[in-house]
Amino acid sequence: MNVSIFPVGHYGLAGVLVAATMIGGGFSAAEIPGPPAPAPEGHRWVLNDALSDEFDGVRLDERKWNNPFRGWKGRVPGLFVPEAVSVQDGELQIRVGVLDPPRGDQGQWTVQCGAIQSKRPNAHYGYYEARIKASGTSTSTTFWLKKRRDRKDPQSKSTELDILECVGGAQRFAAFGDHMLSNTHLEYAPQPGVAKEDAVIKKGGRSPVGGRVADDFHTYGCWWVNPTTMRFFLDGKEVHTIELPTDQDPAPMNQPMFMNLVCETYAWEVPPTPESLRDPALNVARYDYVRVWTLVREVK
Repeated sequence: MNVSIFPVGHYGLAGVLVAATMIGGGFSAAEIPGPPAPAPEGHRWVLNDALSDEFDGVRLDERKWNNPFRGWKGRVPGLFVPEAVSVQDGELQIRVGVLDPPRGDQGQWTVQCGAIQSKRPNAHYGYYEARIKASGTSTSTTFWLKKRRDRKDPQSKSTELDILECVGGAQRFAAFGDHMLSNTHLEYAPQPGVAKEDAVIKKGGRSPVGGRVADDFHTYGCWWVNPTTMRFFLDGKEVHTIELPTDQDPAPMNQPMFMNLVCETYAWEVPPTPESLRDPALNVARYDYVRVWTLVREVK
């Protein structure tokens, strides 16, 4: 039996797929359970090695990840620093903390944060899953995809797919502390005669996790089905769906993106206290693994 990549388009996904071969950390793809979403008839899921990581080594795999995030320092007062990120105990750990002394020309960076990003923007249609235990501070713990708009190209757009956005120690909005919050953001280049608000599309979904996101590990997944449909899974069960409108763009979420694992500060959230940032029981976001599968069409 042969297989062919689906959908390939012009993105060259064949170059990042492996079928029943070894992946980072020495695991065989055959030993890893597949997505909870059954593959459509005539297709099967194949693990995407370039975007999957079991975090079973002793350091971050620099073949797969940028540390820190390229082109973004973080949101004041939280600065992304490489030392916030480590691989240990079979996990990616992002540790927030106090920057002492503060950094920046005005001392504006006072909180240590961390962010890693896939080397290339080759995250496209498929199933995305990570097992995560959020930190217990009022910094975020997130798992998302994004491709920024090319400001020089009037036809380009920015796309973002947030699989998980949570705050383990949420204080202003309780749902961030006990829900799987998912979202989509699309931003189009300004066009003559088009209002600014019409150049932005946002649509989200949410589901309770049955406790606090910082109390235990949960498995957060998303099947990015096509340009308009994203189906979300929590601990192996489908929980919500996002359907994007097509009146403005017939294929809104259609471009490959970078994949990101990020802990940051939010302007709308109460800043984390120095005490919480120094507390080892609260200040670490833990990512057990991230796994990505792509559909292939079986050709008999």
